[in-house]
Amino acid sequence: MIISFKCSSVDSTERPSLGNPKREAYATILHSAHVYVCGAIAAAQSIRQSGSTRDLVILVDDNISGYHRSGLEAAGWQIRTIQRIRNPKAEKDAYNEWNYSKFRLWQLTDYDKIIFIDADLLILRNIDFLFSMPEISATGNNGTLFNSGVMVIEPCNCTFELLMEHINEIESYNGGDQGYLNEVFTWWHRIPKHMNFLKHFWVGDEDDVRRKKTELFGAEPPILYVLHYLGMKPWLCYRDYDCNFNSDIFVEFATDIAHRRWWMVHDAMPKV
Repeated sequence: MIISFKCSSVDSTERPSLGNPKREAYATILHSAHVYVCGAIAAAQSIRQSGSTRDLVILVDDNISGYHRSGLEAAGWQIRTIQRIRNPKAEKDAYNEWNYSKFRLWQLTDYDKIIFIDADLLILRNIDFLFSMPEISATGNNGTLFNSGVMVIEPCNCTFELLMEHINEIESYNGGDQGYLNEVFTWWHRIPKHMNFLKHFWVGDEDDVRRKKTELFGAEPPILYVLHYLGMKPWLCYRDYDCNFNSDIFVEFATDIAHRRWWMVHDAMPKV
């Protein structure tokens, strides 16, 4: 089932490119477990290092403790508590059981525009200009599909209701929110891959491609705008090397250069 839907009757391409910064925010979400708290804290630090002064909003559920919430608040996140949304097609206790909670982003109607970011990425260069882009703007994933790790969205209760209305019907190609959202937002707008560059060496990558990717991961000043950490996360590894090297399953995500960059952002955080 494929649905193409716009909340507003106004063509988004005709909207003014300059919005109200007070009604624009970066947002992320944590639910079910605290394992991504460190990632969200570093992501907030990277946004501030990029020079952005937009609001930082994080959606959390009751599984995120007061201790972890205090750390998130210290990093600059404004906390909104939500009720999780279960993926009805997921197995109990599976990794994707609650990832439809991301739909709650569309309920942030006190903002006109949201740049959603996954909690396992870093902003290396200012991306505030994406607030001038329409919903949904994202990088390509495979062919005609987009990656939901970085998305420009326009909060709207009727969009949220649409997402919920078809939750039992739509088949997600990857079993998660990314596949579901691709079925709904078929008219998405492509932004360059440097806006959500995946830390990943594909099986078919030749030596020259791998070398160029490694240079991008470590370039100073940064060339990439956003670096997305796939595989085992830096805060779950040792400081001095990328533990993705320790597993044949995850070695395609391994690079000490990108790993060190995450820790540089971590170490630049103010000491509380």
